[in-house]
Amino acid sequence: MVTIHVIRHGFFAYLEDIRAPGDGFALFGPTHLIILTVLAVFIACMCAAYIRLEPRKRRVMLMVTALIVFALELAKQLTFPLIQGHYWVYQLPLHLCGLNIFLELIYAFFPNKTTGEILYALGLPGAVAALLFANWSMYPILNFYCLQSFIIHAFLIAFILMPLVSGELRPQAKNLWRVAAFLLVVVPLIYQINKRLGTNFFFVNAGSEGSPLEFFVNVFGNPGFLVPYAGLIIVAWFFMYLPWVLANRRSVHKKILVYK
Repeated sequence: MVTIHVIRHGFFAYLEDIRAPGDGFALFGPTHLIILTVLAVFIACMCAAYIRLEPRKRRVMLMVTALIVFALELAKQLTFPLIQGHYWVYQLPLHLCGLNIFLELIYAFFPNKTTGEILYALGLPGAVAALLFANWSMYPILNFYCLQSFIIHAFLIAFILMPLVSGELRPQAKNLWRVAAFLLVVVPLIYQINKRLGTNFFFVNAGSEGSPLEFFVNVFGNPGFLVPYAGLIIVAWFFMYLPWVLANRRSVHKKILVYK
């Protein structure tokens, strides 16, 4: 009994056990910035290692990375009933990053254009935003849920960047309709789930504290903030796809010159 109490209130302490506000870390404070730097170096090393591999081994590395991500999420999900003794519905993997776990598994074992586009257009900015505006900042650094959140998002980003920097995944603006179709199907379902469970998956029912969405909610109200939220996604897509559009135009221009 004492052992269970120590585990619950120590390394595996969850929200209801975090009583001291000073136990967490400040967003963009020294600790947060150091962790982001370490994770950036880790991701860069994974990409560098991936590029040096032959195609068959690259595929294996993608599979292993996807399985690591899945294992990290599974470990988190199992700690709730096994250690905490009960389960919180808002820990279901229904956030964008949670769905990315399964999308990455699909892409690793059955690579396809639609999944790759969704991962680049939604998964990559979503995981980066999660690390920047970590909504687990109330936890101490040496806490399972805190460490798991940092590590899994780093792997989520690395998985997308590896085929991206190697040229195997080449985003195309003309395929954004696939991403829009995905959102049109998923977001209404998530919105209704949030209404029924009192959750905030995809942050479509309320903003995320410390992120730009919090500002949108304060200015435009709820659900008014969804309009600038959608606008933010469109602006992000513009800057994410602009380099690829320009690169494609240069490629076409070079081919024309060659034929001339």
